[in-house]
Order: sequence, then structure tokens, then C-alpha cells
Amino acid sequence: MVASKYSDYMYGLLDRVMNEIGPRESCSEEEKALGRRLADELRPCCDSVEVEKFTCSPKAFLGFFPFLVIGYFAGVALYYVLPPISLIIAALCLGVLFFEVIRYHELIDPLFPRKEGENIIGRISPNGDVTRRVIVSAHLDSAYEFKIWYWFKGFSVAVMIVAFLAPLLLLGASLARTIADSNGIPDTTAYTVLGIILIALAPVVGIFAFFHSKDVVPGAMDNMAGVSVIAGLGKYLKDAGESGEYEPANTEVILLGASSEEAGLRGAKRYAARHRTEFSDLPTCGIFLDGICDEKCLSVFKREVWPGAKQDSRLIDLAVRAAEKSGMHMRAGILPVGATDASAFTRAGIPSVNICCQDNSKLPPNYHTRLDTIEYVRPESMVTALQVVIDMLKEIDA
Repeated sequence: MVASKYSDYMYGLLDRVMNEIGPRESCSEEEKALGRRLADELRPCCDSVEVEKFTCSPKAFLGFFPFLVIGYFAGVALYYVLPPISLIIAALCLGVLFFEVIRYHELIDPLFPRKEGENIIGRISPNGDVTRRVIVSAHLDSAYEFKIWYWFKGFSVAVMIVAFLAPLLLLGASLARTIADSNGIPDTTAYTVLGIILIALAPVVGIFAFFHSKDVVPGAMDNMAGVSVIAGLGKYLKDAGESGEYEPANTEVILLGASSEEAGLRGAKRYAARHRTEFSDLPTCGIFLDGICDEKCLSVFKREVWPGAKQDSRLIDLAVRAAEKSGMHMRAGILPVGATDASAFTRAGIPSVNICCQDNSKLPPNYHTRLDTIEYVRPESMVTALQVVIDMLKEIDA
């Protein structure tokens, strides 16, 4: 594989960033330092490199979890004395949880401080007239540590299911009591049992006050390895063009280092919105890289359930063919929890796909925890991802 030539370069860049910059909170100086580093890597490879600034509220996406816990406790207490108020609190908590976290809408962002993020954009012009555009992207920031995932490991999924069901039960129980009280129906044993269950679930809900911590993980797999692949693609296109091996004929290539993915896809959303007209004037598609650590888990997402984003079927088929061309097997599956920047583009009407080298059949120990270090990233995973992107780009250009 031609991508093997860039293994040492990509792994070396990953290693330097881990040692010299470290964790990169969304919109932080560390994230911007990586952006400047990426810009320096891309300048020799691109016709132009730009920095696009935007503002968002990076702590709104998950920073309200402690308030949701307080809301649940208050709702349980009021369930016994003022069920209509308990019903309202439960509905508000579930509404915020659904629209802000699951659907990635910026519902309560105005309540949180705003910060400035920076997207890095490198443009590579084709040899001939531009008739199409391919955006290849990875996000610059790393996640806040999800303490529950680190503490409970494989049991975290069960804990999350119980914690998500608890406010739904509170909503149903409060509604039932409200209807019963308004119709003069006396309390029954069933209401008492429901109250006991709600109280019993309180400790599980309570630990979610610590779900979103201020500690930022190293972010080697998620997603510095993806950023290294972006830099590797730029270096490949420069070398291939100079040697006469390959140069895009009619496809403009944009290498995008996106800010604030871990803050609810904010950087990708801002970039897609800002360039909506430009992208609608010329056929444009996006190839996103996230969770690059183990080439044996090479996969592509058909759908990302939480944001309701269905990724482009033609790009999925193209990615699978590109993998097969190099003798690799790529699985096409779904992402049941969370989202990638590909969803932000898909929802903006830009055909997109996300390539991953991470085991999504379970919760990996290094995902959003302090264990997301370089030791968990295999150099072969970056080579594999780069080769798939190269072959996809060549077929799109052809």
C-alpha cells in the first residue's frame, strides 16, 4: 500500500502532539495550538491554508448534567406533594436531554459562556477545471473524561440505560398522579410502589452529576490519529503530484481540521452553514475520520441513530470497495450512541460518510477516558485509513 510510506510520519506527528500539546479541550488554547500545528503541516501541501473563527458554547452540550440530576431529585420529592410540578420538571429535563444531547440542537447554549473556536482549512486545487469537491476531515479537540465510563467499564451501558429510563418513569408516574388527582381518584398502592422505585433509582441518576468532568482526556485515538491521517493525505498528494504518480484532475480537495466536535459537532456545523451556498453550487461530499486505533475494526457508518443522520449510500459502497481493493474488510454498521461530524454535514445536505477503526460492538476502555493514549493506537490503523481515503479520492476524481 502506498499509504505505508507515511506510517512513520503520521505516528511521529501523533507522538509529538501527545507529548507537546496533550489534551485539547474544545475552544481551548491547546486545541488552537494543534490547529496551528496542522496548518504548518498543510502549508507545504496545499494551495492555501485558512483559519476560520466561530463562536459557540462548548460546555452547554453536556455541562447541564448536574442540573438534570437536581431536577430529577426535585421531581421525585414533588411527586408526593405536587405531582403537576413534578410532571413539568420531568418534561423539561427530558426535553433538554433529547434535543441537546441526542439530537444535537443548541437548545440551552445561550445559558452558557461563549468561546471562540478555529477550523483549519487547507485547499488543494486540481490539475484541470474544478467540477467537484471532496472534504476530508478530522476533529482537533479531545473529550472531557466520562467518569462513569472509566469507573464502570463494560457495565456503563447498563448504568446509562437505567439512568435514562428513570426520568421517563418519573414523567409517566407524575402524569398518572396528576390525572388521578384532577379526577378525585385516591392514591393507590401502585403510586406508592412507583414512588419507591423512583427513590431507588436516585443513586444511579445521582452519579451522572459526575458524568461530564472538567478533566480532558489525551485524545490519541479520538481524534489525533484522524488528524494525523489528514496531514498524511496532504503529504501524499504533494509527493504524488511532484513525482507525476497522481494529481487530482477535476476534484478540489479540502483538508479540514474541525474544532469542537466533542462540544456537540459545533465546528463542523459552523463550517457547513458558512459554506452552504458554495457547497450547493458544486457537487461536494465529505469523508470523515474518527476513532482510528485498530485496523482490524475498520468500519463505516450507515446511520448515526441519535442525531437521525443517514449517511450517503454511494459513499458507503465506495468506501467498502476501496477497502477491498487493498485486501481489507470494512464493516458497514450503525452508530447507536453519539454522533460524528459527518452527521453535521449530512444534516446540512452534504453527502458524507465516517470511517472508523474502533470496535463499536462494545464500549472500548480508551473511549472518552484517560486511557485514550498513544499506546492504544496501532500505526497500521492510520495507514489503513489513509489508503482507504486515497482510493476513494481517486475513484471520485475518475
